[in-house]
Amino acid sequence: MHIHTSFSPCSALNIPTLLKKAREVGLDGVCITDHDTRASQAMFSNIDNNQGLCVFIGMEYTTTKGDFLVFCPNEFIPSGMGAEGLIKWVNKEGGVVIPAHPFRKSRPTDLGVLSSVKIVEVLNGRNHPSENESCKNWFAQYGNGTRQIGGSDAHTPEEIGRIATVFKKNIYDVEDFINELHTGNYTPRQLRYF
Repeated sequence: MHIHTSFSPCSALNIPTLLKKAREVGLDGVCITDHDTRASQAMFSNIDNNQGLCVFIGMEYTTTKGDFLVFCPNEFIPSGMGAEGLIKWVNKEGGVVIPAHPFRKSRPTDLGVLSSVKIVEVLNGRNHPSENESCKNWFAQYGNGTRQIGGSDAHTPEEIGRIATVFKKNIYDVEDFINELHTGNYTPRQLRYF
């Protein structure tokens, strides 16, 4: 649900390595969420084999009120929106917007914004355990009706598959994926320890 490739300035993970490692650790799919870009989409026209994985291209969108994972059927996502504008735009387009690492000490999500979303990244593979615990506590107290995901936030091959989201139904395309996020049955899981 949350992986960065070399299209993010903070990651050197290339797409062939990502795909190979994801299969090695037993994943069925990956979501590439580079910072403020969907540029990795173009790479898939040059890759013959996705290693048997479903690959979805999203984005980690930066705002002053937190970072958000965005999955949208529309390939163009306008830049420069604030958190509230982003949420409104993505919902209008039929996509999904998810606060990323909302209780991270650096770049936390504004609590007012957090209470207005339907899905939250409760487990993040790069968070300190106390940051994930803070998110779980918030969810237990205020998350009534909110769904939860987990994401590795991988920037290196070793981080791939530490934390994932396990879906009950099979997902075959972006429409299935977005529909399952809105209405489906899924849970965040720690699959591998650090």
